[in-house]
Amino acid sequence: MGTNVSPAVLFRRIAQLEAAVGRLTEDLESLRRAVSRHGFASSLAGGLRWQVARSPIPAGLAGALARGEATKVQWVKEGLVVPGEQLARAWGLTRQALRPAAGRGEVFAVKIGNRLFYPRAFLALDRQAVATVCRALGDLDASEKMIFWLREHGAVGGKGIAAALDGGTAVVKAQRLAAAWARERGGGRVVAA
Repeated sequence: MGTNVSPAVLFRRIAQLEAAVGRLTEDLESLRRAVSRHGFASSLAGGLRWQVARSPIPAGLAGALARGEATKVQWVKEGLVVPGEQLARAWGLTRQALRPAAGRGEVFAVKIGNRLFYPRAFLALDRQAVATVCRALGDLDASEKMIFWLREHGAVGGKGIAAALDGGTAVVKAQRLAAAWARERGGGRVVAA
């Protein structure tokens, strides 16, 4: 980047890079856990860490990661996600109460940069309805869950899930749709109520 770049552009680029680093750190930790689960010795894990750290990221993967992070940043700009404080206020909770709810699968957060954001659609919905649908999404990645909430589904009249629930669609119908979505994407474990 040149020296004649506006501060807004620089701050946006910094946020994008921080988000990418955060995602890569999460991926690295997931890989370390996977290696550990398979019973590899710590010396082998150290060797793997050395190899991974020095292996170039394939161009296609780097581009996909960058596009994914850019999409998340766009969700913030468009107001499709909100900080935890805002959701907690809407539901009459403390921000700290959201973390255990996420652990139980009742909500999910998308990590963007160093912050957690929740779908704005949750603000207008009943907490129990959100919990029922989110649990049905099981162990899918937060981004996959977010896409489920954002997209329009033919099974609910071509509406998004939030609009369908707000319009009177039965929670059980949304729950079944969420479970089917998770199965199609290889989501294994569905979180129990």
